[in-house]
Amino acid sequence: MFGLSFQTLPTVEPAHPSRADIALFVGWTTRRAGQPLPPAIAKWLHERRYPLDAALRDVPVPIDAWSTFDALFDGQARPLAAGGAAAADDYLSLAVRDFFANGGRKAYVLRLGDPWPVLPHLSAEVRAVHLAALLPPEGAASWQRESWHGIEHAWALDDLSFVLVPDLPALLADRNAVVPPDAPAAPVVPEVFVECAPSLQPAPPAAGVRRVAAPRLSDEAFAAWNDIAQRLRERLARRRRDLMMLLALPLAADDTRAARRLQAAVSVRSSMLQLATPWLQPLRPPRVAEGLLPPDGALAGLVAGSVLQRGAARTAAGAAPRGVRAVWPQPPDEALRTPDPAQEDDALVGRFALFAPTPDGVRLRSDRSASTQRAWRDAGVVRLLGQLLRTARQVGETLVFEPAGEALWARLQGRFEQVLTRYWQAGALRGASAAEAFDVRCDRSTMTQNDLDHGRVVVQLSFVPQAGIERIRMALALAEDGGVRWADADAVEESVA
Repeated sequence: MFGLSFQTLPTVEPAHPSRADIALFVGWTTRRAGQPLPPAIAKWLHERRYPLDAALRDVPVPIDAWSTFDALFDGQARPLAAGGAAAADDYLSLAVRDFFANGGRKAYVLRLGDPWPVLPHLSAEVRAVHLAALLPPEGAASWQRESWHGIEHAWALDDLSFVLVPDLPALLADRNAVVPPDAPAAPVVPEVFVECAPSLQPAPPAAGVRRVAAPRLSDEAFAAWNDIAQRLRERLARRRRDLMMLLALPLAADDTRAARRLQAAVSVRSSMLQLATPWLQPLRPPRVAEGLLPPDGALAGLVAGSVLQRGAARTAAGAAPRGVRAVWPQPPDEALRTPDPAQEDDALVGRFALFAPTPDGVRLRSDRSASTQRAWRDAGVVRLLGQLLRTARQVGETLVFEPAGEALWARLQGRFEQVLTRYWQAGALRGASAAEAFDVRCDRSTMTQNDLDHGRVVVQLSFVPQAGIERIRMALALAEDGGVRWADADAVEESVA
C-alpha cells in the first residue's frame, strides 16, 4: 500500500419546512458524462422513491454548492448550432451559479433534458414538446409522486420556498437571431506620450455566441409568456400555495408593446409571483447570446442571503449582485424615482424586482411581488406568509389524527401562539408586546356548525408583519391528510391563488 487518501463526501441536509431560502431550478442542462452520483444524493433519491437514473432526468436533485452542481452537470455544453463543434453556456447552470454566488445555500435542480442549440430558434413543434415537459397536460397528475412531471415535482419538496424557470424567455423567443455587425474600429492614433491618457485602442469585438442577439419576444410571444407564467403559477398553487415563483421578464423585440411600455405588456399578476428585470451584464461575459444574463438567478441568491441573515420578512432591496457591471436595457431615470401612491401600481419599482445602476454599482432597486393589492406587494411579507404556511402544515401533520374537540382546539391555539411568539421575538412581527403583534383564536367562533359536524378545525390568525402595511388576517383549516388549507381563500385570492 503506497498511501492513504481521504475524501469528504457531502451530505444532504434534512428538510426544514420553516426555511424560506431554498430554490428549485427547472430547465435544461447537460449531464456530465462518467460522473457518478454522490452516495448522499443517491440515498436521498432512494428514500423518496425517485428512480436512480444515471441521466438524472425529471428528478429533483438536492444541491448544496456550485461545486456539486458542476460535478454532476456540464453547463458549458449547449451547442451553438445543431451538428457544430462550438458550444455555449446554458441558462440553467448560470442561474444556479448566480444563486450560490449571491448568498444561496441550498437548491434543487430538475433537469428536463439537454439544452437545444442556440441557433436557430425552436420550431413550434419542438417548443410544444419542451413546454409539455415543463408543464404537463392538465389533470394528468394524481396524488402519487410517480405520476408527477416537470414543475409538479415542487409539490413534494417540503422545504422549498421559490421556483425558477431560467430557460422560459429563450424557450418562447420567436425571432430569428441576428448577428450584429462589429462596431467600426476607431482610427489608430500615433503613439505619443500624454500624461494620464486613457487607452485609445478599441475594445476587441465580441466573438462566438456573444455575437448572437439575445432572445427577444414579439407581442404574440409576450402574450404566450404571460399565459405560460399564469399556468405555471396556478399549477404550483394547486397543492403548494406557500411557494413563490421567480421569473425573469423577457427582453422585448423592437417596435413591440413591451419595448414601448413594459408594464402594459405584462398581464400576469399574483402576490406569489416575483418578476425580475432588466437583464444583467456581468464583468466577465459568459458564453451566452450578447453576454446578457436573465436576472432571476441573481435575485434568488440575494433573497436567500437576505432571508438567512435578516429573516424572511425583511426586504432584499439595496443588495448588490456580485460580478455585475451594468443592466440592459437601462431603466430611464424617471422610472427609478419613488412614484406617487396613486401611480405605484403602474411604476417599474412598484411592480417588479428592479435592478438599476447606482453610484455604488448595480443594486436591487425594489423587492416587489406582482400583486394587484398594495398590502401584498412587499415580497418580504409574502415570503413571511409562505414560511408561516409551511410551519402550519408541519403543525397540522402532527395533530391530524387527534379527535376534534375543545382539547384539540386549545392545543392548536397554543402551538400557533408559540410559533408567532418566536416570529415576534425574531423581529418579523411589529408590536411592543406579543398581544399587539398577533392574535390567535380557535374556538366555536371560528367554525360554523357545518365545520363542527364534519370535524373540521379552523384557526384564525391575525398578525402585523414588520412592514408598512396594516394587520393581516387569515384562517387556516386542518385537512384530513394533515395539510393546511387557507379557509378564506376567496376573500384574499390575490395572496393565495
